[in-house]
Formats: sequence, C-alpha cells, structure tokens
Amino acid sequence: KGDAIVLSVFDSGGGIPAGVKDHLFEAFYTTKEQGIGVGLSISRTIIEANGGQIWAESIEDGGTVFRFNLPTTLREKPQ
Repeated sequence: KGDAIVLSVFDSGGGIPAGVKDHLFEAFYTTKEQGIGVGLSISRTIIEANGGQIWAESIEDGGTVFRFNLPTTLREKPQ
C-alpha cells in the first residue's frame, strides 16, 4: 500500500475487557460512567477519511495499545 506512519499509544491499565473490543470504535459506545462514547468513533472517521486505519490490542502483561497509521502520500479526492 505504500509508505505509512504508525503512531502507538500505550497504557498500563487493565486491558480491554472481554466483549468490548468489537465495539470500541462504535459511536456512543462507552464503558465509562460519565462517557459519551464519541472520541474513538470520531478518531476512526478522521483517520479513515485520510486513508489510514486505527485498531487496539490488549498487552499480555496488562494494558492496551492503540495504533493508527496514515499514508505518507496524499491521495487524490474523487471529483
């Protein structure tokens, strides 16, 4: 697919609870009591609109890593 930049953000929390990973990037899905569930959905929309991908992985010893990539070359927008 060409060259891309990959950014990774790690945390040391409890990881992704079972059953949550499939819903992380859905609009209005949240596991937080005070959350509204739009941050990851908006992030995905922006990243994908620019030709990238975003995903999350549990870390074996605990925690989560969120990664996204973006192409290093601009794509032409359809006219």
